Amino acid sequence: MEDAKRTGVRRNLTQPILFVSVIVLLLILVGLPLGTLFYKSVVMQGKLTFVNYTYVFSEQRNILPFWNTLKLGALTVAFSTGIGVALAWLVARTDLPGRRWIEMASLVPYMLPPFIGAMAWTQLLAPRVGYLNKLWTGLFHTPTAPFNLYSFSGIVWVMTMYTFPFIFITAKGALERMNPSLEEAARIAGAGKIRVLRNVTLPLVLPSIMAGMILAFLYTISNFGVPALLGMRARIYVLTTRIYLYMHDGTFQGIRLAAALSVLLLAAALFILLLNRWVLSRQHGAAIISGKSVRPAVVELGKWRAPIACGVVAFLGFIVIAPLVSMFLTSFIRAWGLPLRWENLTLHNYKYILFDYSLTKSAFLNSSLLALTAATVTTAFGALLAYISVKTKLKGRQAIDFLSTLPHAIPGTVVALAMILAWSGQFKLNLYNTFWIIIVAYVVRYLFYSYRNVSASLVQIHPSLEEAARISGASWMQNFRDVIVPLIRPGLVASWLLIFMPTLRELTMSILLYGPHTPTLAVAAYEMQSAGYYHIAAALASLIVVVLLVLNAIVRRVVGGKANA
Repeated sequence: MEDAKRTGVRRNLTQPILFVSVIVLLLILVGLPLGTLFYKSVVMQGKLTFVNYTYVFSEQRNILPFWNTLKLGALTVAFSTGIGVALAWLVARTDLPGRRWIEMASLVPYMLPPFIGAMAWTQLLAPRVGYLNKLWTGLFHTPTAPFNLYSFSGIVWVMTMYTFPFIFITAKGALERMNPSLEEAARIAGAGKIRVLRNVTLPLVLPSIMAGMILAFLYTISNFGVPALLGMRARIYVLTTRIYLYMHDGTFQGIRLAAALSVLLLAAALFILLLNRWVLSRQHGAAIISGKSVRPAVVELGKWRAPIACGVVAFLGFIVIAPLVSMFLTSFIRAWGLPLRWENLTLHNYKYILFDYSLTKSAFLNSSLLALTAATVTTAFGALLAYISVKTKLKGRQAIDFLSTLPHAIPGTVVALAMILAWSGQFKLNLYNTFWIIIVAYVVRYLFYSYRNVSASLVQIHPSLEEAARISGASWMQNFRDVIVPLIRPGLVASWLLIFMPTLRELTMSILLYGPHTPTLAVAAYEMQSAGYYHIAAALASLIVVVLLVLNAIVRRVVGGKANA
């Protein structure tokens, strides 16, 4: 009896102690850096002041990037919506041939980082030596190339090509799940296919489309790689690149101004996040998903079936396949700009980055260690947070959801700057220019992936299994280790892979956090591209693309196996 009482007391105390511990840790990892960022933006020499914000809005070189950021987000979302919704409707609701392959091709840009997309499109549309520009000037004998990727329109183009999958995914899901009764009623009333699409189908899935648009806007304004590689060369700046330049200024004023711009970017991101929540709440009232096991009717394209299929294949071939093929071809060229002839092809670029160049050798090792460590630590920590949030009834556990989700909702540039300000000696702990500050940033940024994925797995576990373990005398730790972990293993593996992939090729945070001895693969590719070594950068980017595509195939197999289990 005494032993049973002691075991019960220990069990009752374990969960509250663990909950308080993880909340404190989350506040240190998330709350402290973000609070320090805001503090640094409004305090100067120990006094509260808004001079940093006044200076930011009084300087043309800061106002223009602010408007460029908004304009880039708006234009990218507009074009992405047109492409994403059209492809989603063709794949989900028509008899278009090859829909499965078209869907797979539409998702390829979602698997790859946009900065590699910028590098790939450079091979096609660089003003003088891009393959498409050279083909055009050769065929039409024009003195100048028609396309200039180093422009604002070039930035919009590349961002659109790597953002439309957000809208494609959300629109396709809504189109497949929608209640077909309203469309059937419209057709019975005599409405044609186009009118049904315009007046019934699109209005019904509009909340889902808007949710995708909001995510695409947030993704665009948070991006660093594309504006940096394409815009900075043409002196076109957005908020992320201005923050980067202020941080590389190396002065205290530069850091304060970077903090002020980061707070503005953070405010914009939080506004977008709140707008997304509002849109999702409105979506529940749209009642487009029925409880019946029915599928909306397939629209027959008739005589337009073959022409539309050819047009879609040609379009996706140009925007998805052509840039990657051009980048792979460039990776074998002896020198950037040489024509594609056998005598100009070589494997030296791959040999150089794999065996000869110290930067890339170090980058391969660093990125592998960073990705392995971050994926393992984040998955374990996220699983613990998910268990407390889903499987306990502790008061205040909603704070775990907020603190785990917040870093994922804000731009990576803001997270990186917050880490620099918090962990560069401010609190007697200096991690700057070390391996560990990148690890902390990755864990904080990608904690959302583990927390959400494992939470979904935990919801499916019936409470009776844990009750049986407790009745048998198992402690909380034994229950978690021997019952919970084996049951959610597929979710843990999927979570690990979903964190490993983005951390392996992460650029936005790494470009601000890396030190002399901690370059990453993405940083190495960015530095070589910026320095003009396009053919060597193409070889490194090609290897990254192959690794990411293989990892995505593994994730799809793991997630598919989990779904079938």
